[in-house]
Formats: sequence, C-alpha cells, structure tokens
Amino acid sequence: MKTQQQWRNVFFSVSIALLTVACSGGGSAEYEKLKQENEELIAKIRKDSLYIAGLNAEMDELYANLDTMRAREERIRQAAARLRAGTMSGQEGSLTIDQSFAELERLNKENQAKIAQLQNKLAKASKENAFLKKMVDELQKTIQDKDAQIKDLQSTIAALQDEVAGLKSQYAAKAEEQERTQAALVETQTELYSVYYAIGTRKELESRGIIDAKGLFNRNKDLSANIDESKFTKLDSRTTSEIEIGNYKAKRIELVPARAASSYQLVESGNSVTLKITDPRTFWKNKFVAIVVK
Repeated sequence: MKTQQQWRNVFFSVSIALLTVACSGGGSAEYEKLKQENEELIAKIRKDSLYIAGLNAEMDELYANLDTMRAREERIRQAAARLRAGTMSGQEGSLTIDQSFAELERLNKENQAKIAQLQNKLAKASKENAFLKKMVDELQKTIQDKDAQIKDLQSTIAALQDEVAGLKSQYAAKAEEQERTQAALVETQTELYSVYYAIGTRKELESRGIIDAKGLFNRNKDLSANIDESKFTKLDSRTTSEIEIGNYKAKRIELVPARAASSYQLVESGNSVTLKITDPRTFWKNKFVAIVVK
C-alpha cells in the first residue's frame, strides 16, 4: 500500500512520462497506457480526499453534538441553582430541566450511533488503504476520548437528575404550602372586607329577626343580638360604593345602626334613591346595616 506522498510521487512520475512520450512522438499504445494510469491515479487521490473529508465532517458533527450537550448541562445547572434560590417557579424549572434532559438523552443516543458508524468506516478504511492508517489510529483515539466524555457526562446528568428530583419535590411541597397560605389569606381578606345590608320596612326587618325595636312607640332601634348573615345581602367593601335602595324618598330612609352623616349620602334620581358611601372605612365600622324604609 502506498502513502499519500508516494501516490503523489507516482502521479508526478506518470505526468512526466506522459509529457516525455508526447514530446518524443512515442507509440500511441504506451501513451494510452500512461494516460490510463494517470486517470486512475487521479481518481484514487480524489476518492481518498473525499473519504477523508467525509470522515472529518462526521467528526465535526460529533464535536458539535458534544458542545450542545455541554450547553444543555449548563442550562440544567442554572435551572437547579435558580430553583434553590427560589427565583424560578416550579413549573418553569421542571419544564426547563425535563426538556434539557430529553435533549441530552437524544444527543447521547445520536452520538453513540455516529461513533459506531465511524468506527466501522475507519476499520474498513484501514484495511483498504494503508495511507489512512495513521489517521484511523488518531480518529479512533479521539472517539474513545469522546466516548469517555459522554460517559462522564451521563454520570453528571444522573447526579443532577437525583438532585433536581429532590429540589422539585421540595419546591412542590413549598408551592403547596404557599397555595394553602395564599388561600387562607384570600379567605381572611374576603372575610375582613365582607359587609352586609338588608332593606325593608320596620315590621319586615323585625319579623325577619334583623332589628329589634325598643322603647316608647318602638322608636329606639338596633340590630338583633343574634345576627344571621344569611338574612343579609353580602358585599365587598373594597369594591362597593353604592347600594340601590329603590322607589323611596331619602327623608323616609333610616340606617340602623346610625352612621356618621359624613360617611354617606342618600341621592334621589327620579323615583329612585341610592345610598352612596363616601367614606367606606367610617361607614363600615359596623359590618352590618339595616336600611329601614317608610
């Protein structure tokens, strides 16, 4: 088997011979033989060059995949760090990590397949062309090194998976606790800002157990001692500024218990009257109000 330099020397020698034969007017048979050898030599060199270029391209793909795997590994590390610090949500962190692990697994399988194919090609090339033997040895060593790097990367990924699984479990528990706390907070705020009103005549409100009438001619009125929230209409004091009372006159409306005059207005519009709350904090110091109409 000839080396690449030897093939070049042969190619040079054949070319000189062709030129000599052509210039000396040698026989056509010898010229055609040298010409054929020259063409075969050119084809052989071109084939070897293309083969080597193909091998290098496949190695470049392998290196690119390894670079991508390192980037995915770093992405997992960053996501894990952000999960630890609480700067990434559990849902976002899980999605980022799971996607990165899936990509790593895909790239690793792809690399293993590329390595197997490349080894087969190199094994055949080393038998067919002694010129490639040195390159074969170097490439096979590179493949072994890269394969070892992949195995190391797999070990790193396995360790990260265990760590991330623990972090995801911790985060899930923390998120569940936060949800419970948030739900309790919302419930507390809702209760804190919940207010109640009822509208009716004195007799209606008394019969419903909402107000008690006391004193001479039942002029002193107050809410029942046993308040039943279900007999009132519930509102949110943060979002309610008006209560439509209906077809009544403002002067014939009384609030029980009485409210500070500066905290509300009774506004008439046509045949209807509206209770406008101008100072919610003062108005709702008592969370229940009975609107007595006459």
